[in-house]
Order: sequence, then C-alpha cells, then structure tokens
Amino acid sequence: MPICMTARYRVRPHFIEPCKKIVRELVEHVRNNEPGTTLYLAQQDILDPSSFQHLLIFENEAALTVHQQSKASERFVQAVYPETVKPIEFTEFTILAEKLPSL
Repeated sequence: MPICMTARYRVRPHFIEPCKKIVRELVEHVRNNEPGTTLYLAQQDILDPSSFQHLLIFENEAALTVHQQSKASERFVQAVYPETVKPIEFTEFTILAEKLPSL
C-alpha cells in the first residue's frame, strides 16, 4: 500500500537560501537513487518564503525506510531541523484518488 505524507515547516529568515539548496540536493538524490519514491514534490510558499511543504509518496514501508536512511535525508535533518521555527510537521494520508505524472 502506498504511503502518502506531507512535511511542513518554516525556517528562520537567514536560512531560506541554504534551505532551498539543501532541498534541491535532497530531491536530486531521491530522483537518482530512490525508485520506490513515487513522488517527491518540494514547495516554497509564495507569500511566506520561509515556509516549505514537501509532498511524498512511497511505494511501501520499505521505500520509506530507504529514504529515511539515506545520506541525503541525514544531511537534510542535520542542516534544516535546527533552523526550523517549530518542529517539522509530518502528516500521513490515505490516497482516495490520484492522477500522477508518468515518470
């Protein structure tokens, strides 16, 4: 069963640009090394550039574990977590209907 989740967070203003770089590196790693990650979409709020949201879909629990144990995820955690205003909010969803791009 697919695992669909969001991660929402806000970083301190001085960390916006470094955060964007780290997020791009993370997504590049996912694109090249995590075939079980069906979708990884990182977004930045237009009206509040310090706010970010990631939408993640994993094929299964094993794919989520691969993602969580990657060096890229470790780097993201070490760099971004200390710069968040509040802890990152993860929410898991059940997919009711979808239209995903063919990758």
